[in-house]
Amino acid sequence: MSKMEKNESTRPWNKPFRSRESAENYLRAILEIRSSHGRCRNVDIARHLGISRASVSKALVKLSEAGLVEVVDHDVGFTPEGRAIAEATSARHRFFERLLRDAGVAADEASRDACRLEHCVSADSFEKLYSHLTRSHPSE
Repeated sequence: MSKMEKNESTRPWNKPFRSRESAENYLRAILEIRSSHGRCRNVDIARHLGISRASVSKALVKLSEAGLVEVVDHDVGFTPEGRAIAEATSARHRFFERLLRDAGVAADEASRDACRLEHCVSADSFEKLYSHLTRSHPSE
């Protein structure tokens, strides 16, 4: 196990969630909602992810306890660490979605598959893959 993987597996934000994937999905959803609406509420997250508001409330408590989000006047915002994780997850999603679309995968399927891929590749592998592909195709 690499040093990066050890750090990823012991980060405090991994522990309150069933999986790192769950935390990253919430954080990416919050980022997308805030980017398009300027603010983010429980109900927005529930609608975006297709889950109950009660599930969102429980997750937000865990994200808050992990120091990743802050809820002020029903507006869900990020801590610096939470924003960094959300932006990294979003960048991975966009990268894999574009890679799949460029390979001819249909948009809906590419988005679903990118959502799975964004979580399962280590940070080191992603950085190397990204670097390799951008060197191979510099205009993209």
